[in-house]
Amino acid sequence: MNLIKKLSLLTALVAVMFAFNACEEDTVAPVEDTPSAPIDLQATSINDNTVHIKWKDASDIDLEQLKDYTITYYPSNTSSENAPEMSASKSGDPVEISGLDMDKEYTFEVVTNYDNGNSSSASMIKWAPAMRFVQVDANTIKLYASDVTAKGSGLALYEDDGLGDFFPTVKTVLQITEWNLGLSTKGGSIKFGSASMLDYDGASTATESAEVASAIPAESLNAVFDSQALDNMNYSQDLHDLTNATSSVVIYVKHTNANNEVHYAKVFLKNVNGSFLQGAAGNQYVEAEISYQVNAGFPYAKK
Repeated sequence: MNLIKKLSLLTALVAVMFAFNACEEDTVAPVEDTPSAPIDLQATSINDNTVHIKWKDASDIDLEQLKDYTITYYPSNTSSENAPEMSASKSGDPVEISGLDMDKEYTFEVVTNYDNGNSSSASMIKWAPAMRFVQVDANTIKLYASDVTAKGSGLALYEDDGLGDFFPTVKTVLQITEWNLGLSTKGGSIKFGSASMLDYDGASTATESAEVASAIPAESLNAVFDSQALDNMNYSQDLHDLTNATSSVVIYVKHTNANNEVHYAKVFLKNVNGSFLQGAAGNQYVEAEISYQVNAGFPYAKK
């Protein structure tokens, strides 16, 4: 075989090997995407056995590959092994988790799943149910204007009714030492907050005057979600001036009782058609709803 034939044969062999390798490379399985974990996971207490949670998708989530989300929940001092699971089809909307124990703090985990079988790591938040008071003795909770002296402008957040049951109680000025929070409409203003800061005689004698933090515009208690522990907020003896507010609000509250036990609450004040004051002149009131954590020291939001 002459040299030219040998070189031609070698060139052909190299070409065949190159083509074979190219085909082999083309058949390598593509790398499958794995979703990022959900972000901005938040929670809120609905009642003494129910919590709502919600979250957002990470910015790099491929919605075409998105399958669903897996939610796992369990008491925070226990293992996640064999914990209940539920699925959700979309982010952004609140998911209800019921059948919980008010005396326990729970860990909630949310995982994003893709159609290819891959799942994200878990996003986690800790939370607990809380008592919800919309009515007391079949009546809505009404704090009356300052000039309605025969009815109460003050609020005791959680008081024994003498029969072993505990409820919020509306208090008159004659009971101001028992107020935690209160309403003042003096001088045409609308102020709500710590009992000790109100412009009533004897306000400084309110021994369990509660501290307040932010006032958040909201349509309801259910609309206010949190991602941080409520004990991380800045509470103080203070008032919120709601005179010019045009929407309902939720106010964060820290109540320290006579036993020096700390309880956290949210108070919803209802604004109707641009006004907090409802009812006829001389009998006006502000309607309230309360979410109260009866377990001492439970900030019921830890991340």
